[in-house]
Amino acid sequence: MKGFLKRLFGGDGPSDKTPAQPEFASPLEIEPYSHRLVSIPALDFFGPHAASSNGRFHLIWLDRNPEGTTGGHRYEGHGTWTLLSDSGATLATGRLERPQDGHVADNGTFILSDWMFGDGLNGRLCAFRADGQKLLEREFSANLGPSGISGDGRFAICQTLHAPGSPDSNRHFLFDLEVGQEIASWMQETGWTNSYEIDSANRSVVLVGQDEERVGYGFDGEMLDREGWQRGRIAIGDIDVIRSVAGSLDQNPSPDLRAALFAGLDVALASGEGWRQARALRIRGEMHEQAGELEAAIDAYDRALSIDPQVGVARKLAKLQQPKSRKGAKPSITKSSRFEKQAQRFGIEHEVVQLDGGGKDWRFHRSDAYKPVELATLDHYQAEGWHGCAAEGGLILTLIKAASFKVLPVRHADTFIEALYAKNVAFPEDRFEHSELLAAIEQASPEQIERNWAVIAASAGDTPRFYPQVQRDHVVGLFNCLGGSGLRPIAELFAEASYDLRAGWPDLTLWRDDEVRFVEVKAPGDSMHASQARLISTVLVPLGLRVGLAEVRAA
Repeated sequence: MKGFLKRLFGGDGPSDKTPAQPEFASPLEIEPYSHRLVSIPALDFFGPHAASSNGRFHLIWLDRNPEGTTGGHRYEGHGTWTLLSDSGATLATGRLERPQDGHVADNGTFILSDWMFGDGLNGRLCAFRADGQKLLEREFSANLGPSGISGDGRFAICQTLHAPGSPDSNRHFLFDLEVGQEIASWMQETGWTNSYEIDSANRSVVLVGQDEERVGYGFDGEMLDREGWQRGRIAIGDIDVIRSVAGSLDQNPSPDLRAALFAGLDVALASGEGWRQARALRIRGEMHEQAGELEAAIDAYDRALSIDPQVGVARKLAKLQQPKSRKGAKPSITKSSRFEKQAQRFGIEHEVVQLDGGGKDWRFHRSDAYKPVELATLDHYQAEGWHGCAAEGGLILTLIKAASFKVLPVRHADTFIEALYAKNVAFPEDRFEHSELLAAIEQASPEQIERNWAVIAASAGDTPRFYPQVQRDHVVGLFNCLGGSGLRPIAELFAEASYDLRAGWPDLTLWRDDEVRFVEVKAPGDSMHASQARLISTVLVPLGLRVGLAEVRAA
């Protein structure tokens, strides 16, 4: 490889000079690999490659310096590109900062994306003739995604990535290479594009998506069959399209369209993704509210908030639930706080805990130093006879890890338990079956927990490396309350979506006698997060575990 680079580019600086190369006696031998990588033994080359559809031209490039010592993200050291004939002759060669994603047309015209040096959100699309003469250079204030070129080499297109505040963010750009100008651009609304198919004769381009969805655009940037595309996206539960269409409806949409939108929302609700379900219920509620179907709207908003308290409908719901004023009616004596309403929505306990302090500094005992609200609230429960730990999921996940192995391998002392359950580890011998891990939990003994705890805590000095709040007495105490039979159902649900359930555990884990309690602590101005709502509603409550929300107020 270094020999190939040295042969083509002897100097250190950028150059577009094309060195003379003899024609090979036989067609160029190319050995394909995955991800557009090829080996060309005659050139001592291994790297990315693109060929024209007629097989006459081959484009190769390398995102590394000419010496081959530095590649990828960097601040200097131009990469290289070379256009070859089917016989192996070098037609043109040159350098770009970071060449990527090349495409070559049947006449030898080719394009390359240049990811450029440095850290900024920028990129450059370059087009060349078969002799290496530059036809177009367009720099963007956004990173570049996929690109494409028409078979006749007349037109090129590229997609930009998200770049906050940039006019180039999330767009498709279409160019006429014959005149070297941009002729159209439009916002990305069809998701990620895998490839492009450009029809020069009919002046249209097809965007091929990840799911092989095909969407046509004219050279004016207008979608050719927007209504048909919308119908298709609605049918598969595309939340963004459903929301866009629903937001444009008048007071009396057609029954067919309304039915199609609700059917699409049903698909989104069945997806199992919490954020999607919450947004689907919000849209459903808004459609019901617009139609004057207030009870249905209230139900939809309430369900949305039970999945994601930050879905943005709390005020809408409160307004709809507010009783209409009546002449002579007495004002309500009590008013539920938003935390009490959230607790009711989740079907969990609500308790007001009065502490001394405010902001980030709180204390239960007036003689104590101020501390974070979770620790001060823990003091409150300890005064009531509870043992506990303020480590969110650190305690329960550590206990699951200690219970899942008869003998925990020392090499996994610091491995996150979700990685072990998801089999996201480097070596096959570390990929354990769920049934094996769950059986170990069911049969776990206090001695096993103590033995494995010693392994977990050893590397950081009597505490897990990533959960410093967790202590031996916490792990042993919680296990003595739950036992293997009580811990296994929790681990079984955790095993179904380990990474999804690593976050969102309540702030406090408490135990007393034979009772375990999970408490989410909320200070003034705090709010419930989607991960917390998901874990409470999908794990703790269904298992019949005691769960509470402690609303902290200044004493």
